[in-house]
Amino acid sequence: MKNEYAMLLDQLTSLRKLRRKILDEINTNLKDINSSEFYVLNKICEKSGEQTMSDLSDSTGLSNALITASVDSLENLKLVKRKRGPDRRSYVVKLTAKGMEKCREMEKLKNRSIESLFRNMTKEDLTELKETLKKLNELMDKYM
Repeated sequence: MKNEYAMLLDQLTSLRKLRRKILDEINTNLKDINSSEFYVLNKICEKSGEQTMSDLSDSTGLSNALITASVDSLENLKLVKRKRGPDRRSYVVKLTAKGMEKCREMEKLKNRSIESLFRNMTKEDLTELKETLKKLNELMDKYM
């Protein structure tokens, strides 16, 4: 019989698989951006349309090189614009009007994808899941 921590690790792996499934479904519908670009753009959308490159790396867990490549691609698609930060060593990435439109499109796709995955759960189960994930996020913020 598996011990409690091994079971917990298995469940966390299931969360990663669930996230991957949602991202894959979104990527299938977006076609013009890949999963890294989606993830980076999504983080910029969440942060009022502007974020530093280093904050993007911290919030996504992606390497600086992958952030730079993703922002380069998003900039080529005219979804974001990069500008010098206040200290001249950093850059700030800001959404363009086209980027804001893409954010709205992505939000609809995310909601539709998530809804399709969880539509068979009861309201009570969903509430419990949300509370558990909220606690997990709070723990991660506290200890990571």
